[in-house]
Amino acid sequence: MTKHEWRDRAEDGEQVFYRAQHHAGRWEFFYTRKSDPEWEQKEILSLEEMEQFREVLWNKHLRRRAPLKHVDQIDKMIEELRDREVEETG
Repeated sequence: MTKHEWRDRAEDGEQVFYRAQHHAGRWEFFYTRKSDPEWEQKEILSLEEMEQFREVLWNKHLRRRAPLKHVDQIDKMIEELRDREVEETG
């Protein structure tokens, strides 16, 4: 199992922590807020969150800590999210 973690700030200024796990060919995503110690699973992250994760993953790949195939998988997921967003707005 491969695990990646990063953090961001929510609109209200509170820190949000994210975790992405790759196991058996599947990605699982989790998040929590600083004020809430329980991790909650998300089916998929938002487009903005996925783009942040892609940047984290790419930086790890450059340091030889993540395989390129994982970056490619996330790129495909981001493309699907963008397509879905276009369908919903257009």
